[in-house]
Amino acid sequence: MAKTSKDARRHIREWSKFFADGKAVAKSAVEEFIKSYKKQKYLRQSLDRLMERGLVIPKDNEFVPIARGGEFFKQKIEPKNKKATKLPWRGKWYFVMFDVPVIADSKRHMLRNLLRRSMFYPIQKSVWVSPLQLTKKFWKDLVNNDLDKYCKVLSTNILEGDRELKEYFKHFVEF
Repeated sequence: MAKTSKDARRHIREWSKFFADGKAVAKSAVEEFIKSYKKQKYLRQSLDRLMERGLVIPKDNEFVPIARGGEFFKQKIEPKNKKATKLPWRGKWYFVMFDVPVIADSKRHMLRNLLRRSMFYPIQKSVWVSPLQLTKKFWKDLVNNDLDKYCKVLSTNILEGDRELKEYFKHFVEF
């Protein structure tokens, strides 16, 4: 695993850019891509995790992102014009905490994808935070996918040590 979660996210963003067009990539091109990086071991580990999750599959002499993988990779690429996407901050942090049983693993993946799409950031495996108010669409998706029974939502005005979070969200929110 990468030394920090920031490194891991950076590696996933790099792979996202690499596989963003959704086309098969030759194994030799993947190897060249890995060799171009300083921390090759960690980049390779990130690729292994993408294969474990079934987002990329090795086939003959290629790596092929599956349809679900293509969506995943497109979500991970940051917007080109970050200033245009900034939203006003209302001075609150919104938390979603969840506990999904192992038997409902697909629900957990669905919930995490919903949280990512809704601009949440994981501060622990099952605790996510966002400076943006929860939308009606978020609540509708939560209820329609029967995920609400696994979640607790909290909002707070004060969050000790929020500097790192503000740094993470600075491209999307005007603090």
